[in-house]
Amino acid sequence: MVRVFLASSLSLALAHALNTTAPPVHATVTADLDDAAVLKQFQAWQASPAGQFARKQGLLESADVGPDPARLAAFKETLLTVAELNQMHTSATFSANNPFAAMTNAEFAAYIKRTGADVQAKTDPARLEISTATDSVDWTSSGCVAPVKSQGVCGSCYAHAAVAAVESAMCLLSNPRKLVTYSDQQLTSCGPGGCTGGISLRSFNWMFANGVCTQDAYPYTNQFTSVTQTCETTCSPVKIPFKVLGNLVGEKELEANLRRQPIATTMAASSAVFRNYESGIITTGCDTEINHMVLAVGYGTDAGLPYFKFKNSWGTSWGEQGYVRLQRGVGGVGTCGLATSGDFPQITPPTFGLVTARGGAIYEYYGNVFVGAASNSANEQWRYDATTHQLIVSSNQQCLDAYKDSASGQFRVHTYACDASNGNQAWTIDGARQRIKHRTHPNLCLDVDPTQNNKVQVWSCYDNAPNQRVAITEEKVKLHTFNGRYLVSGRGMPQFVSLWGAPFEWVVSNVDMTWRARSDGGGDKCLDAYEPWNGGTVHMWPCDADNANQKWRFDAATGQLRHATHTGFCLDMATTTGAKPHLWTCNSPANDLQKFTYESLSFPQ
Repeated sequence: MVRVFLASSLSLALAHALNTTAPPVHATVTADLDDAAVLKQFQAWQASPAGQFARKQGLLESADVGPDPARLAAFKETLLTVAELNQMHTSATFSANNPFAAMTNAEFAAYIKRTGADVQAKTDPARLEISTATDSVDWTSSGCVAPVKSQGVCGSCYAHAAVAAVESAMCLLSNPRKLVTYSDQQLTSCGPGGCTGGISLRSFNWMFANGVCTQDAYPYTNQFTSVTQTCETTCSPVKIPFKVLGNLVGEKELEANLRRQPIATTMAASSAVFRNYESGIITTGCDTEINHMVLAVGYGTDAGLPYFKFKNSWGTSWGEQGYVRLQRGVGGVGTCGLATSGDFPQITPPTFGLVTARGGAIYEYYGNVFVGAASNSANEQWRYDATTHQLIVSSNQQCLDAYKDSASGQFRVHTYACDASNGNQAWTIDGARQRIKHRTHPNLCLDVDPTQNNKVQVWSCYDNAPNQRVAITEEKVKLHTFNGRYLVSGRGMPQFVSLWGAPFEWVVSNVDMTWRARSDGGGDKCLDAYEPWNGGTVHMWPCDADNANQKWRFDAATGQLRHATHTGFCLDMATTTGAKPHLWTCNSPANDLQKFTYESLSFPQ
């Protein structure tokens, strides 16, 4: 995950005031544009809403004072840039009708970049996992995408993107669909980030924990000041019914998840191409630093050119009524880094299997629960409701239920009609210990007894009990250290970085014991150790379920990530920064360089 930010004062000032349609300032420019022509167009721009807004921000001198020669020169550069862009790009059009027209391209880029901090992600040229869909999706016609807003001069793009994703998710969840707009200002003022930038991950988690007020109850007030407004606590927040946050990297994952809902995504937005965009499809010309967040709302094809569509937070005078389209199908993290990272509240939890220590699958048959060979049938596909803590089987849509038989006094396990108030149906999925624990009776765990024909039951919980090793087929996790660093992947090598670094989500397979990562825009690389000695190399390698070098097991008792093939060896940070982790003999007790926290993103506790 990266910290993305929006510049203050000028940089993202396609603000509230610009929602008034202005006469476009189009450049019919050649390199020998004379000063009189520049002055005439500059004066027209000054009188436009864009120029008036720039003056209001102190970016221009008073109209009673002659124009600054430096601003005239910058405006001429903008006109020439726009003309050049319109000649170079056949699929998009560009215009000087924006409040940045009196800044040079370098000033605009520098202004955006200097308002943020700790931005480490760069768009990557990798061309993996290409989006190839031939269909189209456009959530703007669903009634579940709120009107384009304007963040003004505050660096709150992350808040606008996260709130927009929640607005759409809440609408899609309601029956009948009802769109309610929520408070970007509350998230900006009260949540993590303010006007200096933030990340959607923290914004979503803040809303999940605290709820969010409606826009009417807590309107946006940071349009014309980059100083974060004081947090107000007078409104009544609406509870957000989501607990699980989905994350994606790469075009292919963006495409797949857009079929379900709109998504908050990152991109690079400080280039002249983005600054002067008016319409069409951007194909190239972006910068490389990720510094902005938007809402992905769909994809399609126009005149044979595939694109992704995004809702920006710069008002309706920018782009296509506040929207922008960027080329799709280039692979990796996409045009302008559009798929570097994406987050969204999961409306429908994903399904999974329940795998036992001996490789069997737990399945339902006429309400009874058994263990058998995995077949991927609906009887063995489960999903978890993180709000009610219920495990629901796909076959009969009933919930896993452990009740005490009145005659025998023993607990029995079956599936039963789901009832959120029924304590017998509340479970905790403990991915670190690979067990499923009862929430109402916390001393009991799901248990499979091989001496009784693999009977599924509940039994007193014991650590490292093979009968109680019941794991999810795949689980999304993050692994972090004693000093707050996260295991990430990128450019073929794992490393530990701060939260502001690269995506830190791993997919742990409890079927083949691999740790798969989103590496360079693709999801096909696994944690691999091929040198079974102290200091042995640990790197990312194409995933292969039969590759013994890719087998790992997390030991919840010690916090160590142990190699399952090279027994006695563990993942080791090597140094406190963890820039180049390696394989090392497992210490007992585990020292700080081998002791990690396993945090489930799929099943938050």
